[in-house]
Amino acid sequence: MAQGTKMRKDNKYPVKSLVKALKILEYLGSSETGGSLTQITKELKLDKSTVHRMLATLRDYDFVGLDPLSSNYILGAKILQFSDQLSRQSGLIRYGEPILARLAKSTNETCNLGVLDGDTVLYLIKKESERPLRMSGQVGKRLPAHCTALGKALLAELSRDELRQVYAQKRVFETPTPNTISTLPELENHLEEVRRTGVALDNEEIYPEVVCMAAPVRDYLGRSIAALSISFPKHRTDPGRLDVFRPLLLEACDDFSRHLGYRGTTEGEHLSLTVPQKKPTRDRPQT
Repeated sequence: MAQGTKMRKDNKYPVKSLVKALKILEYLGSSETGGSLTQITKELKLDKSTVHRMLATLRDYDFVGLDPLSSNYILGAKILQFSDQLSRQSGLIRYGEPILARLAKSTNETCNLGVLDGDTVLYLIKKESERPLRMSGQVGKRLPAHCTALGKALLAELSRDELRQVYAQKRVFETPTPNTISTLPELENHLEEVRRTGVALDNEEIYPEVVCMAAPVRDYLGRSIAALSISFPKHRTDPGRLDVFRPLLLEACDDFSRHLGYRGTTEGEHLSLTVPQKKPTRDRPQT
């Protein structure tokens, strides 16, 4: 199933039928081939007749279409129209697209733009590397903030009280790999290093053999509203390469921030970066 959109805590009266329709769209958006009525019903655990009626209504408004080859339901033309409009309306996407493209070209690695949403990171733009073993990802996907470079770059901008509020309901963190930060105190200590160097590193913390570097993007008030990252395979990583990537990343973040009205700079003292050693293997609680 697609990465589920979280229900906001301040929404006390969600429209249940609308929630079901949005889940259908989310499911279709997460599949390269769409889905049949049976597949959608089974995956979302909804009543078949309800799904059928909703799909018919969504088709009437062009939010859903039928693939002529597979007869699967797929996203409709209206979604594409909204996507184009979003690109025109959103400063993050409008300015982020060319800046991220230049960063990907200068590093020849996969680059991403993401925003913080609670304790997750939402990926808005991805520019892939042309090199072998490029890092794959999915626009619109959400990943845990504590084990991604994008997430840690943005979490580092929060105060200690704000950070603890974000993780108030999380006693145990998700641990996708043995390198993943597993507790709030550990995360707090790690974010101090992020603030010291000005960039965040993910050393095989979300995916094995993948390293990622990220830094924040600021708006006209100096608030961190997004982050840019560079992702690459572990075997292409060494301290010298990290030191080459760091100014390129910060320059891209500065350029992006200036387009959003920020007049400061993310550049500071050039601190040497090292990829942390893998954490000692130990038993971890299941999440």
